[in-house]
Amino acid sequence: MTRLPPPGTFAEGQRYIYGLLAAAAGMFCGLCATAMVALLMWGRWSAAEEHSIVTIFGWSLGGFIAAMIVVIVGLLAGGPVGRFKMSATRDGASFEAETA
Repeated sequence: MTRLPPPGTFAEGQRYIYGLLAAAAGMFCGLCATAMVALLMWGRWSAAEEHSIVTIFGWSLGGFIAAMIVVIVGLLAGGPVGRFKMSATRDGASFEAETA
Protein backbone atom coordinates (compact mmCIF):
# COMPACT_ATOMS: atom_id res chain seq x y z
CA MET A 1 0.00 0.00 0.00
CA THR A 2 1.38 3.40 -0.97
CA ARG A 3 1.31 6.05 1.72
CA LEU A 4 0.85 9.74 1.11
CA PRO A 5 3.74 11.99 2.06
CA PRO A 6 3.23 13.92 5.31
CA PRO A 7 1.80 17.42 4.92
CA GLY A 8 4.49 20.02 4.40
CA THR A 9 2.51 23.06 5.53
CA PHE A 10 -0.24 23.82 8.00
CA ALA A 11 -2.71 24.39 5.15
CA GLU A 12 -1.95 20.97 3.69
CA GLY A 13 -2.57 19.42 7.11
CA GLN A 14 -5.90 21.22 7.35
CA ARG A 15 -6.90 20.01 3.88
CA TYR A 16 -5.98 16.46 4.84
CA ILE A 17 -8.00 16.53 8.07
CA TYR A 18 -10.97 18.23 6.38
CA GLY A 19 -10.87 15.64 3.61
CA LEU A 20 -10.88 12.80 6.14
CA LEU A 21 -13.82 14.36 8.00
CA ALA A 22 -15.77 14.85 4.77
CA ALA A 23 -15.09 11.26 3.73
CA ALA A 24 -16.16 9.96 7.15
CA ALA A 25 -19.34 12.06 7.02
CA GLY A 26 -20.18 10.71 3.58
CA MET A 27 -19.59 7.12 4.66
CA PHE A 28 -21.70 7.64 7.79
CA CYS A 29 -24.59 9.06 5.77
CA GLY A 30 -24.33 6.24 3.24
CA LEU A 31 -24.27 3.55 5.93
CA CYS A 32 -27.25 5.11 7.73
CA ALA A 33 -29.21 5.31 4.49
CA THR A 34 -28.40 1.67 3.71
CA ALA A 35 -29.38 0.58 7.23
CA MET A 36 -32.66 2.45 6.99
CA VAL A 37 -33.55 0.83 3.66
CA ALA A 38 -32.60 -2.61 5.03
CA LEU A 39 -34.74 -2.08 8.14
CA LEU A 40 -37.62 -0.96 5.98
CA MET A 41 -37.34 -3.96 3.66
CA TRP A 42 -36.68 -6.68 6.22
CA GLY A 43 -38.09 -5.19 9.44
CA ARG A 44 -41.30 -7.27 9.46
CA TRP A 45 -43.45 -4.25 10.33
CA SER A 46 -47.14 -4.67 10.95
CA ALA A 47 -49.57 -2.98 8.59
CA ALA A 48 -50.54 -0.44 11.26
CA GLU A 49 -46.92 0.67 11.78
CA GLU A 50 -45.88 0.80 8.13
CA HIS A 51 -47.20 4.27 7.33
CA SER A 52 -45.52 6.05 10.22
CA ILE A 53 -42.25 4.15 9.76
CA VAL A 54 -42.15 4.88 6.04
CA THR A 55 -42.80 8.57 6.77
CA ILE A 56 -40.03 8.75 9.39
CA PHE A 57 -37.54 6.85 7.24
CA GLY A 58 -38.43 8.93 4.18
CA TRP A 59 -37.77 12.23 5.93
CA SER A 60 -34.57 10.87 7.50
CA LEU A 61 -33.30 9.56 4.18
CA GLY A 62 -34.11 12.92 2.60
CA GLY A 63 -32.08 14.59 5.34
CA PHE A 64 -29.11 12.32 4.71
CA ILE A 65 -29.26 13.04 0.98
CA ALA A 66 -29.47 16.79 1.65
CA ALA A 67 -26.49 16.54 4.02
CA MET A 68 -24.41 14.77 1.38
CA ILE A 69 -25.29 17.43 -1.20
CA VAL A 70 -24.34 20.20 1.23
CA VAL A 71 -20.97 18.56 1.92
CA ILE A 72 -20.24 18.17 -1.80
CA VAL A 73 -21.23 21.75 -2.63
CA GLY A 74 -19.32 23.04 0.39
CA LEU A 75 -16.17 21.26 -0.71
CA LEU A 76 -16.51 22.57 -4.25
CA ALA A 77 -17.36 26.17 -3.33
CA GLY A 78 -15.35 27.03 -0.26
CA GLY A 79 -13.65 23.91 0.95
CA PRO A 80 -9.98 23.14 1.18
CA VAL A 81 -9.74 22.25 -2.49
CA GLY A 82 -10.22 25.87 -3.57
CA ARG A 83 -10.61 25.09 -7.25
CA PHE A 84 -13.94 26.90 -7.60
CA LYS A 85 -14.68 30.41 -6.42
CA MET A 86 -18.17 31.88 -6.30
CA SER A 87 -19.22 35.40 -5.39
CA ALA A 88 -22.41 37.41 -5.49
CA THR A 89 -22.47 41.18 -5.53
CA ARG A 90 -24.94 43.87 -6.53
CA ASP A 91 -23.49 43.76 -10.03
CA GLY A 92 -24.20 40.05 -10.38
CA ALA A 93 -22.85 36.63 -9.59
CA SER A 94 -19.55 35.18 -10.76
CA PHE A 95 -18.12 31.70 -10.93
CA GLU A 96 -14.42 31.09 -11.51
CA ALA A 97 -12.65 27.79 -12.05
CA GLU A 98 -8.99 27.69 -11.07
CA THR A 99 -6.62 25.20 -12.66
CA ALA A 100 -3.87 23.57 -10.66
